[in-house]
Amino acid sequence: MVRDITIDVVGNFADGKTTLVKAITSESTLRHSEEKKRGITIRLGYAHFLIYKCSSCGSFSRYEKCEACNSKASLYYRVSIIDSPGHKTLMTIMLSGATLVDGAVLVIAANQKCPQPQTQEHIEALRIIGVKNLVVAQTKIDVAGKERAKESYNEIRDFLSKNGYENAKIIPVFAAQNINITQLMQEIGKFTIPEENGDERTEVVVVRSFDINRPGTEVAELKGGVIGGGLKSGKLKLGDNIVIYPGIFIKNSWKPLKSKVTGIQSEFGDEKSASRGLMVGIETDLDPSIARRDNLAGSLAVKEGTVPMFKNRISIKYTAISGKFEKPLQKGETVLLNVLASKVLGTVVSSSSNGVVINLGDSSLPYFKDDNAILSRKINNVWTIAGSGSIYD
Repeated sequence: MVRDITIDVVGNFADGKTTLVKAITSESTLRHSEEKKRGITIRLGYAHFLIYKCSSCGSFSRYEKCEACNSKASLYYRVSIIDSPGHKTLMTIMLSGATLVDGAVLVIAANQKCPQPQTQEHIEALRIIGVKNLVVAQTKIDVAGKERAKESYNEIRDFLSKNGYENAKIIPVFAAQNINITQLMQEIGKFTIPEENGDERTEVVVVRSFDINRPGTEVAELKGGVIGGGLKSGKLKLGDNIVIYPGIFIKNSWKPLKSKVTGIQSEFGDEKSASRGLMVGIETDLDPSIARRDNLAGSLAVKEGTVPMFKNRISIKYTAISGKFEKPLQKGETVLLNVLASKVLGTVVSSSSNGVVINLGDSSLPYFKDDNAILSRKINNVWTIAGSGSIYD
């Protein structure tokens, strides 16, 4: 049975993530005009590829003919890639897609000391959300030289051991020349994902939204607004009635949006249904202006009849990352919360050994009890992961 899987490509700014994704998929994830101009991944970039498993030698390949023994291979995984931003100021965007991933490729450049600040931040985020499938792509070995590449390898091994990933493989790659990309495929092919549970509630984590209509389109030919992202759980199919939270802000309150799924499309084409592991664009019958320019990014979509918690004051069983901040959370301190794809500023109401209570002001956060919340505090005016915990109220 062919399974869908989403992997995150993470790592420090300019360590070669987007170049690696292009080597794997022959696609560039720099699709937004500002990203192309600046050469960095500002939004969550999407790409895709297929993994085949050889029926003869068991190797994994990107092609139907096995790259190891030339035997016929069968389709094994359809892989969606999230190419997350590596710049420190864009860390919260990386966290928006992290909840959807089944595994990760951590990119570390051999010509720099390991870990770099964002390398540490990204591995902390992966650990917090419970990602177990991890492989390291050691990049820029062509500019580092033999001895520095060896030093880098040892630094990476030590870094992984300190962060609970001592069994993760390290693959030196030269993406521009397609060197060792096949070896990287072997490790991604070994990623394990849980079996689907048909009884799970359907939760669609929305990381983008947009209007696909061209200017001047006749009213009768207009397509509804599109929400883009992935399923945290459950299954969605054509014709399903959904509700999008928090919705739109009208007369000082949030109004959830009711809609219908009129189309589902992935990087692999039109889909009749979608489940966890597949990044999709979901066409709805919403007014397209509502979805324009990521207006609905950060939302949670559920099937009609399912109602998430919907509050502006939440309680978290919070655990801080040891040794990162001199002072514990202070009453009245402004913090940044990442829950699913939502990014919300809040104010600490109280903090104790039992947890943290946070007021979100005019914002309302859709969530389910026991959802994970990642809390960030400011260091030198930049949001930095401080800890996490499950939401209990």
